[in-house]
Amino acid sequence: MINKNNNVTLTDVLDKVLEKGAVINGDIVLRVADVDLVFLGLRLIITSISRAEELSGRCFNNSPEEFIPEDTEYIEGLQREIRRAEQNIPRLINANNPGETEQGLAKLVLTLIELIRRLMEKEAFRRVKKGRLSQVEIQRLGLSLKAVKKKIKEIQAVFGIGDDELNVDLGPIGNLI
Repeated sequence: MINKNNNVTLTDVLDKVLEKGAVINGDIVLRVADVDLVFLGLRLIITSISRAEELSGRCFNNSPEEFIPEDTEYIEGLQREIRRAEQNIPRLINANNPGETEQGLAKLVLTLIELIRRLMEKEAFRRVKKGRLSQVEIQRLGLSLKAVKKKIKEIQAVFGIGDDELNVDLGPIGNLI
């Protein structure tokens, strides 16, 4: 999916890799003083659960269809965390104006978390669309992703970081998110 500006972001590229799947084969030989000591043969398959289910014909969903007490506790805990984060977002904590280094580090961490959150959100949408998740899983997944998003907003407020500041320009590759 291409964003509004018709620019492809790293998030779009990674999502496409997860949606389609990728196989990486490689060999690594560890050597010391030109003496081979360890051989490591690698085969890495990177794909989303949706694609893995499609290719393998098996279902990775093993959760019960109905709510159990632990599900209710988990969902209520997420809802409390979302409310708490929403209450804290407007409050900017002025700790004597955090230094540029601290803010830069916060931007980096939040950018990576936002990238991962967006990728997980896209995969969650695919799995919901395919009808492979129970109502319990859909609710837990939705609230978990919402809680992470609210937590990101809360941390952005703490450090005075705008949404646009999380979108790193990767030069010729394009934008990160």
